[in-house]
Amino acid sequence: MVEYMLLLSVVAGILLAFYKSNLFKRYFGRDGSVGQTIKARTEFAYRHGYMGSEDTFPKGSRDGASHPTYADPNGGSRFFGPRDKYPAQ
Repeated sequence: MVEYMLLLSVVAGILLAFYKSNLFKRYFGRDGSVGQTIKARTEFAYRHGYMGSEDTFPKGSRDGASHPTYADPNGGSRFFGPRDKYPAQ
């Protein structure tokens, strides 16, 4: 049992040393490249409703007619509605 505890402490020490290293922080830290990529994609998907990463639409704009979530690049809208008007009641 002592051998397993020693082995566990050595493995934990190696993992802790890697976790505190600059290499780990460069990729997975607060400002790491992987974290920033995930953040950018998540923010874009939350704002637009589809996957992407680069948001060219101004964040403060309220113009819905040209917003990429609403406007389809081929013309029209990404939303759908009835083909014919509802009959008057």
